[in-house]
Amino acid sequence: MTTKLMGVLAAGFVALVACGSDDNTTPKTEPVVDAGKTGCGNSIVEAGETCDEGALNGTSQHCKADCSGLPKMVAIEGDVLAFLTEVPGPRVQGAKVTVLEHPEKTLTTTTDAHFRFEGLEEGQPVTLIVEHPDFKPTQTGTLRPGPNGIDPFPVQILSTELYKVLSSLVPQDPELDKYCAIASTAARFGGSLYAHPRQGLPGVAAHLEPPPPAGTGPIYFNEAVFPDVDQPLTSIDGGVFFYRVPPGDYVMKATKADAVFNETEIHCVAGYIVNAGPPMGLIANVRKPDHGLGLNRPADTYSAASDAMCETTARCVNEDGGDQLHYPASTLASCKAMFRNTWAFVTESCDTGATLRNAAAAFYNCRAKSCADALGDDSVCVEEEKAFRAAESTYGTCMLAATPK
Repeated sequence: MTTKLMGVLAAGFVALVACGSDDNTTPKTEPVVDAGKTGCGNSIVEAGETCDEGALNGTSQHCKADCSGLPKMVAIEGDVLAFLTEVPGPRVQGAKVTVLEHPEKTLTTTTDAHFRFEGLEEGQPVTLIVEHPDFKPTQTGTLRPGPNGIDPFPVQILSTELYKVLSSLVPQDPELDKYCAIASTAARFGGSLYAHPRQGLPGVAAHLEPPPPAGTGPIYFNEAVFPDVDQPLTSIDGGVFFYRVPPGDYVMKATKADAVFNETEIHCVAGYIVNAGPPMGLIANVRKPDHGLGLNRPADTYSAASDAMCETTARCVNEDGGDQLHYPASTLASCKAMFRNTWAFVTESCDTGATLRNAAAAFYNCRAKSCADALGDDSVCVEEEKAFRAAESTYGTCMLAATPK
């Protein structure tokens, strides 16, 4: 969020306090009535409207843009996850998590690294900041919660030591004191930090608008999960990286011949890694993701498959963790919730015969069979993975064709 916008929000709050004050010397600001305008936006509550505050409609703490009522207050929750050890753990304890737009909302993660913030407005921007002594300061992409809030909101952070290694692989010093670094993942169907299968869609080109200076990226991560200047497009890791990006507001976009992507809002601040990690950044074939959409989705054979994969993952990680619980109950709940959202994202008109959903479920069921499958690499469930990728391509082609020009 820009400094200007934060100033507007602060001014709005002061105005609200003043309106409720007993100090009669403070002038009360009323919405200006536009007598020549009819319908929502003229500051007159007319038939079919619940409220109308004119130009204030759709802004923080005011009537919705469609005059249907005051904004709904929602919650967001998620987990702080360390890059490369998101699944096996251990959890990131002692991380300070703050809502950029509401700095009074802050907490420190405990043993399960889970967080929850309440009292946020539906549709208003939410950006998280995570700080920890052992990790680089990290900011997420900017999201706008739907009517069910956001569940889960995973935040992927990079250790200081790993940052030194990865930054040595790019052509120039990132100079994080002057610029920001921006990372995201072009996530496939079900791309997740909570389960072990590869989360990326290969062959994707990403760019920022407005374009940053030449020589700042994109640099794509190769299959070994390293930034590689010779990698022409995303690999199956899906990672993409921009560096030496001047502070400011950007939108990340992506293209692929058989897929359509959402757009990701980025607020670049010097000194921070802005990481819109999966699935909170670029998502294949979901134009406007609502990360709480699956909250009320009925259980079925599809969610049973992803639940089973999450449960096997949790059991196997904890069996390997010795006395430390590396995959606690909150992480398991987040894994299941993330896949509920994924199933809810499906546009059924492009998934005739449920080809995509059936292929995904078969792959997840294969991964749920054993610890070797759940925590295995690309050499397990090969045929199921191949069928899944083919179904994604067919589905994506349909979604791309249906995209308004």
